[in-house]
Amino acid sequence: MKSITENRKKAKEKFQSLPKLTKAELKIEVYESLRHQIITNQIHAGQRLVEQELIDQYGIGKTPLREIYQALQRDDLIEIIPQFGTRVVTLDIQTLKEVVQIRKALEGLCAELASQNISSREIDRLSRILEKAKAMESDHPDAVKILSHYDTEYHQIIYAAAQNKQLTKVIQSFLFKMSMYWFQSGFSMEDFREQFEELEDLMQALKERNATKAKEIMEKHIDHFIKLVKKQIF
Repeated sequence: MKSITENRKKAKEKFQSLPKLTKAELKIEVYESLRHQIITNQIHAGQRLVEQELIDQYGIGKTPLREIYQALQRDDLIEIIPQFGTRVVTLDIQTLKEVVQIRKALEGLCAELASQNISSREIDRLSRILEKAKAMESDHPDAVKILSHYDTEYHQIIYAAAQNKQLTKVIQSFLFKMSMYWFQSGFSMEDFREQFEELEDLMQALKERNATKAKEIMEKHIDHFIKLVKKQIF
């Protein structure tokens, strides 16, 4: 209970220190803040989101907060239950299996398309992410959260490089969902290190414009994820 209170206090202080935001900017900031807290398990699986508490915490209106709820529900991070309220989704092995099956196919396609369309600037961005991930100190208190952010950023560059807006739109929520499983399952720094080694191989395949290799590496990367989840749960 103490950690939840501390997280709320930190979030409130952060928002109070921001320059005055427009209503649209505030809504984006609150959405991204809640999404990040849910994914990184600062707001725990099954935890209820109390509307008035969030209104007080973020200084946001009831209508935009409900619109944020709808966006988080589309991301499949929360569920709105009649006569109960809103809560964070819980770890569900069957749902995870279904998500992995879909994401494996879509991520493979993304990597294949990206190998044909990726720019040198996007390759440089991938390279910088990998360099920052390598330089991350194991004893950094937020190492896993930061590496998760790098992982998400890396995949989003691949999505953009695929140059298929409809594909990106479909796959985005799966990325958030699987990132949440990282934290709910209690993945370690070493688990993330292994994932980034695969992403380095993927970058090389993209540099070579090798569509078959890029697709194969990405699909193995997703398979590796599910093996790590099984190791944590069973």
